[in-house]
Amino acid sequence: MKLPGGAVTALGITQLVGWGTTFYIPAVLGHTMAADAGWSTSEVFGAFSCSLLVAGAVSKRIGHAIDLRGARAVMSTGSIGVVLGLLMLASASHWIQLFLAWTLLGVASRATQYDAAFAAIAALTGAGARRAISMITLWGGLASSVFWPLGHLLDETLGWRWTVAIYALVNLVICLPLHLRFASARRTSAVPTDPREERPGTQSTAVPPTPAPNPASPAAATPASGPPAAVQGALHGPERERALLVFAVVLSAFSFVFSCVAAHMITLLQGLGLAAATAVGLSSIMGIAQVGARFLEMTAQRWFAPMSIGVIALALLPVSLTVMLAAGAAPTAIAAACVIYGAAIGLVTVVRGAVPLVLFGHAGYATTLGRIAAPGLATAALAPLLFDWILGTLGAHGALVLLLAIALTSLAGMLWLARQQVGASST
Repeated sequence: MKLPGGAVTALGITQLVGWGTTFYIPAVLGHTMAADAGWSTSEVFGAFSCSLLVAGAVSKRIGHAIDLRGARAVMSTGSIGVVLGLLMLASASHWIQLFLAWTLLGVASRATQYDAAFAAIAALTGAGARRAISMITLWGGLASSVFWPLGHLLDETLGWRWTVAIYALVNLVICLPLHLRFASARRTSAVPTDPREERPGTQSTAVPPTPAPNPASPAAATPASGPPAAVQGALHGPERERALLVFAVVLSAFSFVFSCVAAHMITLLQGLGLAAATAVGLSSIMGIAQVGARFLEMTAQRWFAPMSIGVIALALLPVSLTVMLAAGAAPTAIAAACVIYGAAIGLVTVVRGAVPLVLFGHAGYATTLGRIAAPGLATAALAPLLFDWILGTLGAHGALVLLLAIALTSLAGMLWLARQQVGASST
């Protein structure tokens, strides 16, 4: 199936801008914000953690809204929310305003970032969604590379408030029009995905027919031959619910490791004996490896199924931590660990979108993504604060051993899911 290249590129651009102008703000502007506004760093980063908790709380509801109303309505509304949230943040003078701004950004980001884009592109491409998802994540993976230096430059020139206000303008003039033009208005499913909502003896595997879009409409993004073929999931009934739970655990365990490393990577590497400048330089390798791994995955899709990529990704995570533990203060070995780790996190982003289609199907796809993502978002919000205590108690080596154990748990869950898929395919 030919992919709607314009839609993929457009949604990819919105991911680059969306992540760069929201999620990556604290890393570049957090300390400046605290010093200028008189907030503590705990308040600034606590407000950001609050946004992740809120995102987790609304995750399932937003996914359900996408399934019922289509991605265009939800993502466009989310873009407006991002603009308003950034303007609130730029004008905040009290910590309560800071928390309110990040609360709105938490909800709005959930309606505009990866899972929403995955649902939008799945409605457009059907069985071709995996490649489109990979292409979108290539764009999103560049967000830190673009917006970290851009944010630093704007902050140095104009100050953090004008920087955030410019981010709001960028979302208004770029993301909102692209969401209105390219995000699919088609409902992914009106079929219940929770067995408790199904009638006895039925399975929620079919996608109800949807009328073909008007070819004259600027929103029409599907081929003239009609809607794309829906993907039917491998698992149904109780097996589906168990797999949903396990996949949520897999991603939550990964999110814990990812959030801890993202927040404390420099401290970890210094704890292993590296100088601060060396630690910063080696950490920057991860972003390059992340995008590189996504590109390789996209080129190798004819040979590797999504579940195989999932197993590889979750296997690379403990490998990277093991290399880091064994490396000591050797820069070359640490660099290798950073490359492996970056590849792992790059692939898991693709896995988040592609594996649910294989296991659970097209019906209720956005709702499914929301159910799976909610625990991971809550974990990502709390992990950095907890890991700060773990580092102080166990030291860098002990903390890495704990992360290794959690990473192995995530790998075990993915291996179980792969076995479930093989068993379902053979029956």
